[in-house]
Amino acid sequence: MLSADSAQQAMHAAREEGVRAIFAMFESGNSEGIEKYVDANVVEHTPPPGMEGSGIDYMKQMLAMHHAGFPDTKMSVISIAHGDDMMMVHYNMKGTNTGDMGPDMKATGKTMDVNGVDVIKFNSDNKATDHWGYWEEAKMMQQLGMMPGPGEKPKK
Repeated sequence: MLSADSAQQAMHAAREEGVRAIFAMFESGNSEGIEKYVDANVVEHTPPPGMEGSGIDYMKQMLAMHHAGFPDTKMSVISIAHGDDMMMVHYNMKGTNTGDMGPDMKATGKTMDVNGVDVIKFNSDNKATDHWGYWEEAKMMQQLGMMPGPGEKPKK
C-alpha cells in the first residue's frame, strides 16, 4: 500500500505526464490519445474570441487550429504548482505563424515567443475537467505585426 505522500507524488506525476503529453500534441498537431488525459466533458473557461465551446472534440479543434497556424510550435514547462484537485502550469510557447488561423487571422510568417499559465482542474481519474488559460496575447499580436507595440502608432 502506498503512503499518503507516495500516493500524492504518483497523482502529481500522472497529471504532469498529461500536461506534457498535451503540450506534445500542440507541437505535433496529433491529438490521438487525448482521451487518456482529458475528460470527455471538459469545460474551457477561456476560449479564444469567437470560439465558444467545451468537450473533448472542442479541445481537439482548438489543438488542430493552433497547429495549423503555428506548425513549428514548441512548448516548454517553466514551472508547475499543485493543489488538491488543481494544477497551475507556467509555460513558454514559441512558433512561426506560417498558416491561417481562420478568416480573420491570415498567416504573417512572423514568430512569437510568449509565456502563459494554464490552470487545470482534475477528477479522481487525473483527467482534466476544467481549463483556464492566460497568456501574453497582446505580446503575440505585437510580435506578429497584428497590433502596435507600446508607444507605436497604429498602421493605416
